[in-house]
Amino acid sequence: MRPGFAVDIDNVVAQAELEVQRIFHELTGKSWPAETYASAGGLDTSNLDPDLIERIFDYFHERSIPTLPLVPGARRVLRQLRKGYRIVLITARRPTARPQTLAWLEEHGIPFDELHHAKDKTDVAEGIVVAVDDHPEHVSDYLEQGVRVFLMDQPWNRAFAAPGATRVSGWDELWQTLSLSPNPAS
Repeated sequence: MRPGFAVDIDNVVAQAELEVQRIFHELTGKSWPAETYASAGGLDTSNLDPDLIERIFDYFHERSIPTLPLVPGARRVLRQLRKGYRIVLITARRPTARPQTLAWLEEHGIPFDELHHAKDKTDVAEGIVVAVDDHPEHVSDYLEQGVRVFLMDQPWNRAFAAPGATRVSGWDELWQTLSLSPNPAS
């Protein structure tokens, strides 16, 4: 079995942040609070009203997924990575969003071997040796498991630093960094 490369979806493969902010505006009539850099994956730890957060999640999972743009470079780099790794998509999206998620992945030509919906991302797949995520909690969990981690740079994770995590500004930088590594999967 090829080694596993765990990949988050929202704000790593799919551009979700602007849609979350748009939903907030649609539901409240207010601009996104500048101090709330939590993204969809971290809204539950923000100071927003829990009922509003639930409405944002409902809207996002039921209506927004098909409209999300692809993060530049994701498809191309994932195709390259799949030559040496098992691509294991692990998302905190609700399991009820699986049909929309699969349709979005197919529409955008995203190669993958497994798709898991889980809040605890380190418990769902065997043989994960590399991961990319934007959420500090997930990055920390992967590091505790001895996984090599790439942190996809986003405004909400800029104050986060973890020894062992490599911050990258996008897929091209991730690919370049991994390609320069002494032992990338072959």
